[in-house]
Amino acid sequence: MKQLLYFILMVMLFGSCRTIQYSVQSVPEEGSTQFVKYTEDDDHVVGPHIMKYGYLFWYAPSCIAVSNDGSKLAYIAKNNDFMNLYIRSVEGGRSVVQRTFNKNIYDMSFSPNDSNIVFTGTNEKNLYLPSTNSTVVSTIMNIHRINTVGGSAVQQLVSTSQQELGGVYSPDGKKVFFSREQGSQYYIWSIDLKSSLMTQYCEGFTPQVTSDGKNLVITRNSKDGKYRGEIWMVNIENGTETLILSDPEMGFSTPQLSADGSTIVCVGSTSKQSNKPMNLDIYVASIDGTNLRQLTFHPGHDVSPQWSPDGKSIFFISQRGGKNGQFNVWKMNFNK
Repeated sequence: MKQLLYFILMVMLFGSCRTIQYSVQSVPEEGSTQFVKYTEDDDHVVGPHIMKYGYLFWYAPSCIAVSNDGSKLAYIAKNNDFMNLYIRSVEGGRSVVQRTFNKNIYDMSFSPNDSNIVFTGTNEKNLYLPSTNSTVVSTIMNIHRINTVGGSAVQQLVSTSQQELGGVYSPDGKKVFFSREQGSQYYIWSIDLKSSLMTQYCEGFTPQVTSDGKNLVITRNSKDGKYRGEIWMVNIENGTETLILSDPEMGFSTPQLSADGSTIVCVGSTSKQSNKPMNLDIYVASIDGTNLRQLTFHPGHDVSPQWSPDGKSIFFISQRGGKNGQFNVWKMNFNK
């Protein structure tokens, strides 16, 4: 914790200030890429927490989700002091359905048949502190789910005093994988939705499951103390671990698998050019880590990428096209 606080202090003291023209919707480096904007500034879209000058916190959730049939877009918006879950049609229009109320939501994912959404929600719990013989109220993040269309009942899938977040369904819809904080690390767990049996797998966070259900694609923090994210693949049947993306000067986070399993889209932490300020952009790479390619170059942050089901588009959250750097949901075409 002391090292993290020292790191944050150094960033705040020595990071270079940025003057950004956020209203620009695209830049020359993005070439023929077409961008479509799905929300407006007054929608109050929420993105992941980004430390000053572009450093990501150790955990960086995906704050949007696209339904498996490609018809619905889910995102988080802050209204009346709460960050709630909203759903709108991908086909366009301004019709928006609010699915949670008076709750703080941090990420979400559709079930395989799109009937449910699993999300991270907050709960207040009384924690006893033996050292002071007192009880304090602590905000705990746990895994919940709700019907996509009707009803307002929220089911809490995991309920402990630990932070649990980043839930995603297994391809067969029988399990939910998530990250659990244990000490100063996060580990991947799953819960069987029928038996409620929970299983621990490996260190990491932001899990994604391959279509055959045999592998997890996850983010891990680098071991060199520089707070760089790395993308790994872990075979949950035999425990084999494979490093996919790592760079001594860049960090990667929030991996998302294409439907055919051949490509990963993720967030990269900056250009290596020392004369440019730190920035978050969207990158793609083959599943084996080759063919790494930067897709976005806007000076505002581009985060939380999500594939369209056909793999021809990528939805993401960006500061581009707004007045003062507010996040909005965008879509760009993708040419493999």
